[in-house]
Amino acid sequence: MEDGTEQMNSAVDDWHSIQVSEGIVDGSVSSDQVDVDVDGSSSIPVDQDLVGLVVSNADEAFEVYNSYAYRLGFSVRKGHQRYKGSSNTIQMKKFCCSKAGYKANSGVKAYSKIDTRTGCGAFVQFDVGDDGLWTVTKHEKVHNHELCVFNKSHLLRSHRSVGDNQLLYLQGLKDSGVALADGIRFLKHQSGGSPLVGFTSRDAYNSMAADTVKRLDGTNSNSLIEIFRRRQSTETDFFFDFELDLDARLCSFFWRDGQMRRDYEVFGDLLVHDTTYRTNKYDMICAPFVGMNHHCMNVMFGCGFLMNERIESFVWLFKVFSRSMGGKSPQTIMTDQCAAMAAAISKVFPTSRHRLCIWHIGENSKKHIKTLRSNKDFLDMFNYVLKYTETEAEFQFYWTRLVTDYKCHKNTWLEKLYDCREKWCPAFNKDYFSGGILSSQRSETTNHSISRRLSKTAGLCDFYSSFVSVISEWRSKENGEDFRCAQGVPAMMMEHVKLLSHAREVYTIEIYFLFEEQFMKGSACHQEMVLNDGRQQKYHVWRPDIDIISHEVSFNAANLDISCSCKLMSELGILCCHCIRILHVHCVSSIPDKYILKRWTKKVIDGRNVNIDSMVYNVGVPPSIWVFDISRKFQRLVMSSQDSSVARKLCDEAVDDVKKKVEAEVGHVHIEECGVSSSSGGVQNPSSRRLKGERNKRRSGVIEKKYSLARGRRSAANKAALSTKGAVQSLVLENISKLAGDGYLVHPSSSSSDFVQFSKGLDDNVGVD
Repeated sequence: MEDGTEQMNSAVDDWHSIQVSEGIVDGSVSSDQVDVDVDGSSSIPVDQDLVGLVVSNADEAFEVYNSYAYRLGFSVRKGHQRYKGSSNTIQMKKFCCSKAGYKANSGVKAYSKIDTRTGCGAFVQFDVGDDGLWTVTKHEKVHNHELCVFNKSHLLRSHRSVGDNQLLYLQGLKDSGVALADGIRFLKHQSGGSPLVGFTSRDAYNSMAADTVKRLDGTNSNSLIEIFRRRQSTETDFFFDFELDLDARLCSFFWRDGQMRRDYEVFGDLLVHDTTYRTNKYDMICAPFVGMNHHCMNVMFGCGFLMNERIESFVWLFKVFSRSMGGKSPQTIMTDQCAAMAAAISKVFPTSRHRLCIWHIGENSKKHIKTLRSNKDFLDMFNYVLKYTETEAEFQFYWTRLVTDYKCHKNTWLEKLYDCREKWCPAFNKDYFSGGILSSQRSETTNHSISRRLSKTAGLCDFYSSFVSVISEWRSKENGEDFRCAQGVPAMMMEHVKLLSHAREVYTIEIYFLFEEQFMKGSACHQEMVLNDGRQQKYHVWRPDIDIISHEVSFNAANLDISCSCKLMSELGILCCHCIRILHVHCVSSIPDKYILKRWTKKVIDGRNVNIDSMVYNVGVPPSIWVFDISRKFQRLVMSSQDSSVARKLCDEAVDDVKKKVEAEVGHVHIEECGVSSSSGGVQNPSSRRLKGERNKRRSGVIEKKYSLARGRRSAANKAALSTKGAVQSLVLENISKLAGDGYLVHPSSSSSDFVQFSKGLDDNVGVD
């Protein structure tokens, strides 16, 4: 063993003493002689005869010949091998040039790989002795083809490989939503260019595909079910179920974790379900169950996959979902216009209010009433009845004017839309909580978040990984909002207002802004008392120049019972501007507890205890994360020591000491020594000069920009609603005046299709159609 090692070291030492010949063809040496720096230290000859070289095993044998081939300019592949007798012990092994032999002719195809074989006879032969050492006994150096120039040797097949750490890093980036091409680009930049990264883009894609195959057991469905079973074995509250067809093929499945169950217990009054997403190679339908948390953010309750959109498929999915949630039904379910889904909902959730997505109805109207929509007045009135009517009487009034004034009462699509008005019109759903949602956009947002990370070729396991990543991001954002709400309160638009002070103490920041918006609307309202019987008071409340029909508010000062004909409290879960106006007039300093919906408060998280046992902790830190973390720590240490000569000396000694210890574990570590020069890490760019006339104001933070943008969107939506309302009211003002006569009209406090005509000085109110 020692003799073999000495022989190998002697051969290597001989290499380091001769200049390299760059091109050898047919045994001749090129006249161009260059020194090639290998490993940054010395020059080695590429035409050295390897006979007599000794290595320990097959991997070292291949590496020696492959390194030799890299410097010379050809690629290597494994050749024939011979075994000792009938045993599995290798006696002889050949490694040959990749151009050895000839490619079998398989005929003309639409596409085939290029033929690189030339029958090259270059090879190296290792014989294995009884002592287990591999010794080169034959070395044929003559090639019958041109050799690759040195600056392209990195493209030869045997010199390209994706390392385990590189593969792990690319897989982590992909799981985080970073495109594989962007991850490859980053590694090339980090390595100093394509020649130094060690592989091509095609190699990376192939390695990722091969790694995926290794992690699967041959069928995507089995692997996914196995993932579910492993999670269920470690998380007692994890739930999954699946359905097979007659051929034992997966046709439906559903899963949710324990946190989703706890979220549903608190926020399960609203459920948004959409099935328009099919980004997977099986064309299965993704059917997520999405809700809204106390920050008006998405929260996931579970996810299912279906092979088709039949009634029985949705019935299976909804029953499994209901069973996983302990049989609790939501108050409102928002979906698109799918007849099969509607039939399944009526069967599985008979007590829930089924709502249709307003956006889908608007899109369908572009196809069915395209000519009518070209009339702007019709479009304004159609959008108003679609989104903004507050009572059944108001809807009935405007719908009648719509079909009468534009002569569309015989339009088949509008007739069908009217027949299902209770499923889409907000006025007919005021008694059911919906959080103000009019579309299934929340579920579609989920699909969009996942689709950015996947393609049509993605499998079910790929989808599951991306889904878990998206849910993790959502929960992280929710946790950040909980932290912000616990740390402080938002600034009030009006100081020293008791109602607002109480609201910002109990509500989350986002809900406080909604309450504050209603308070500001209420401050612009006028009220008129129309009844006071000692126990109950009734007011008519309206905003001058905006509302042509008043709302009726009933108030009991003894027990602080209050209700309004707009029914915003039951629909959205916060008091409306009309009720807030009356409470403020009566100097009520806090929101009555009965009108504080727990789902909107900061304390709602107290009811969602996290199951620590079900949490999985990963003690291993990925190499890339460790590099960034340790680099940051060293940078802080060095920056803190730069002004002290003693601290500098301690850092230098520590580096030398650590270098010796690391080299004892991993081998030689090359650290470039540099003299006194400009400190690239410590000197920063000059501060930008403020332009003349530019205000010296504080830069807005990321969260501040986000909230400003959200409030800006709400403000724009409110302006659009007011604009549409003003335009529509101007069209019917004459009709309203005729109905009101000498008095004015009031929205009915009950579910009536008639306005109430109120005349001053008269005790009796009259219902008008």
